[in-house]
Amino acid sequence: MRDAPRSREPPYRALLSQPTVRWQALSGLLAQVTQGASGVGIILVVRQHTGSLALAGGVVGALSIAAGAARPLQGRLIDSRGPAGVIAGTGVGHALALTAVVGLAGLPAPGVVLVLGGVAAGISLPPVSTAMRVGWGERAETDARTAAYSLVYLVQELAILAGPLVLAAVIAVANPSAAVIVIAALTVVGAILFASSEASHSGRHSAAAARAGSALRSRGVQILVVIAMLLGAVIGALEVAVPTVASAHRDPAASGLLIAALAVGGITGALAYGARRFESAPTVRLVALLAWVTAVAFALVGIESTLAEIGALLLICGLALNPALTTISLLVDGHTPGRTAAEAFGWLSTGIAGGTGAASAIAGAVTQHGSSGRPAFLVAALAAAAATTAAAAARRALG
Repeated sequence: MRDAPRSREPPYRALLSQPTVRWQALSGLLAQVTQGASGVGIILVVRQHTGSLALAGGVVGALSIAAGAARPLQGRLIDSRGPAGVIAGTGVGHALALTAVVGLAGLPAPGVVLVLGGVAAGISLPPVSTAMRVGWGERAETDARTAAYSLVYLVQELAILAGPLVLAAVIAVANPSAAVIVIAALTVVGAILFASSEASHSGRHSAAAARAGSALRSRGVQILVVIAMLLGAVIGALEVAVPTVASAHRDPAASGLLIAALAVGGITGALAYGARRFESAPTVRLVALLAWVTAVAFALVGIESTLAEIGALLLICGLALNPALTTISLLVDGHTPGRTAAEAFGWLSTGIAGGTGAASAIAGAVTQHGSSGRPAFLVAALAAAAATTAAAAARRALG
């Protein structure tokens, strides 16, 4: 990407002074509420109409897997055709797929049909964060790109927090089916508004992306996708450990608060990290941040403590988690061959999603017959240690 001159203006102020970035932050938040809400909503709807929690989980699982698999292809389309058509088209497709799942569940349709509906919703999940990373990275000055990528994760985290709140509010006055329809409507409106801000920029993209070959040709991108997968594994294991440890303390309702603590740490970390201009190399910062996550994860393994203390450790973990993801994005920026940035960021999303899913399955298996969250916390700690080791070993290659 083209380097821009340095400025002493605060990074976030420089970014948000641009009307396009402000518009995309707001519309992108709206378009991404589905990421925190559609899965929960589908589980409630499918279980209500079919009585099968296994089928409901299967539909959501299909959505998640399809979304992760589709990201590189969506990125490739953004690289070659620009983001406007991709975001608008997927926004409409995702809304239609969610609406179809609600309607089919009410019939009720055969399970395989509902799972295919989940696949359609996943394939068409709008790649808003990918478009943000590419667009905001190009608009940001060289030393403000940390802020640009931090802002992407900040908007995404806020959307993931807001989605379930919207879902709960609609369920309180109506029902789960209506709530999923509302989420679908918000998503398509946000996607179209986001796409409208990008329409004038589509001329920047051309067949050059198609001739550039895959972003995975880059050794640096390959390494970073692996590190992202391991960091995703930390998240997946923590998501299993939290309800397990809350149940062990005979307070399963505390699961939501503990996950919220991790999210609040992530939001705080993203705000603080993006607000600074760093002189140190991104590779050095990445190793330090991953070591931070590793230390906290091992602390969670070793403690026999109250839920409040566990929540505090999760918040501290979140403080480094989002900055680590931001730094990975920053490094991907520097290792992307040709005009293939969106595809590279798509592979990053696929790696995170794959690591999250795999670790969730592993952590679930090792904690299935126990009453302690310690085995799942250990899975998170080992994944963090592996990510730290990989980043340290690859410092020269990534430098």
